[in-house]
Amino acid sequence: MQERLDRAKRRQLLKEDQAWIGKAIDLSDIRTVQANTRHLTLMLLDTGVKRRASKAATFAAQLLDSTMMKQDAKPAACTKGCYYCCKTYVSVTIPEVLRVAHAMRGQAEKSARVAEAATVSAGIAQGAREVNRVICPILRDKVCSEYMTRPLACRAVLSKSLETCLRIFEENSGESFPFTDGTTDVRVYAVAILQASLMLSGLSHVHFEMNQALAVALREPDAEERWLAGEALFAGVPVDEADLKPSSLGAMTHALVENIRPTL
Repeated sequence: MQERLDRAKRRQLLKEDQAWIGKAIDLSDIRTVQANTRHLTLMLLDTGVKRRASKAATFAAQLLDSTMMKQDAKPAACTKGCYYCCKTYVSVTIPEVLRVAHAMRGQAEKSARVAEAATVSAGIAQGAREVNRVICPILRDKVCSEYMTRPLACRAVLSKSLETCLRIFEENSGESFPFTDGTTDVRVYAVAILQASLMLSGLSHVHFEMNQALAVALREPDAEERWLAGEALFAGVPVDEADLKPSSLGAMTHALVENIRPTL
């Protein structure tokens, strides 16, 4: 483990970080990733920041969006009303869930749909969700009713082939999703930044099944405060199986944690 930098060096590093914080990620320059990870970690560690978990999710989403906009890729085939992927398994971190829950507070009908979808989802194994599909409970008239606060997983699903999507989601063809060029890399970096920041802050960094996690968050008005205080509110929600085994994303996240920890 590396020794912690002295105060003067940490202060200088934070000053240099300002050039990259909140800006589109340069996938060829790890310094942009480090600066945003450090900023997000310090936000999560600051107990004076109200709803800091939700704000962390917002920051990560803005990073992903701004970076995607800078990608030199062909236009996505996705258009308003194209909802075919909105009935697949969605994997989310708790800050992302809390952000959506805050936006949905007071919407009884929508909350009831989430609770119903959570019950259905709980009875289907993760591996079977690509055949036994559950339509997203916040989808209304083929449009996401919480588009602005949708999770990273949803923001990064941009397809270059509507025909392939129809085969995947309507016919269960088993084909790989036709992501637009660069989309996968952008999502990996955005997720790694959020997960590393959560790990460095001592908070749960794993992903959960969205319907069940959102149902829990909506049942508890003070869910964010209690989760940040260490309460295991989401202990009954299944963790995404991908987070339970070694992966390139996991390796990248842990490497980022080890790189950032001495600079805090």
